[in-house]
Amino acid sequence: MTVKKNPLLIHRREHAEALLEKYDNFLFDCDGVIWLDEKIIEGVKDTLEFLKKNGKKFAFVTNNSSKSRQEYLAKFSSLGIQGVTKDHIFPTCYAAVQALESDLQVPKKSKIWVLGDSGIEDELEEAGYIPVGGTDARLNQAFRADHEFLTVDPEVQAVVVGSTKEFNYMRIASTLQYLLWKNKTIPFIGCNIDRSYPGPNGLILPAGGSVVNYMQYTADRDFINVGKPSKVFLEAILAKNGFDRSRTLMVGDTLYTDIKFGNDGQLGEGCGSLLVLTGGTTPEYLHQFLQNPNHYDEGESMIPSYVIRSLGDFVDIIQS
Repeated sequence: MTVKKNPLLIHRREHAEALLEKYDNFLFDCDGVIWLDEKIIEGVKDTLEFLKKNGKKFAFVTNNSSKSRQEYLAKFSSLGIQGVTKDHIFPTCYAAVQALESDLQVPKKSKIWVLGDSGIEDELEEAGYIPVGGTDARLNQAFRADHEFLTVDPEVQAVVVGSTKEFNYMRIASTLQYLLWKNKTIPFIGCNIDRSYPGPNGLILPAGGSVVNYMQYTADRDFINVGKPSKVFLEAILAKNGFDRSRTLMVGDTLYTDIKFGNDGQLGEGCGSLLVLTGGTTPEYLHQFLQNPNHYDEGESMIPSYVIRSLGDFVDIIQS
């Protein structure tokens, strides 16, 4: 692989204008790019409105599986971001359902074991599947060896693991039974590989990848990654929206998911990734990474094409 140059810092008007000229379609990560927890990042609403007025199209692509597309619609509305429809939103709970339907061809009305939150359950139900486990209150009980959920339901056809703050021993043990069942052959879908995400008050919090990788290690088996940087996930988004790959830019805050997603997918003719510094990647970490990207596994594929301090700065820069 050819070593990339350092990314271009977007801080002048001519940089922003060139970006507008080069890209028609924008894929936005959410946590750390659009908002932090329940608070929109300053200036982001103005940037989205500016892009829309200039004929740009966009989709929101998040590895957070805890909310369904319908719940994300409500969140966008509560933050004052208008004009977003269900077709614009791609959380990994939805990607998991697409994998069940298209790639694995699991029959509708099948039972799917869930280690995760209501977003996965809601998307499964909307698609005609029957989620089991998940947010069932019985999984909040203390572990006991005779618990009903430790007996495998033979009608379960797949396991989906994603983001949850309700990660306890009962959920781990019951999920493990399905991952080991039939000599580890029923499909194991992981909704993301993110280790952490930016939370409120400057906190860095465990993300869904910590849950997925815990179960991968515990069951000693691989999973189907339906989140960023999965190329299958990207192809589905581009196809559904009719986006020209060469005119599409991925905007995110995490190198090993967002930036790798855009780079591996050859967005923008190989220059289609923009890193923001309002989330998981700090300026200090980026500087350290760029000093020796080959020190990291697949490091060259994580070098962004562009960097901007915040997505919310874009309008100020282009109007300066």
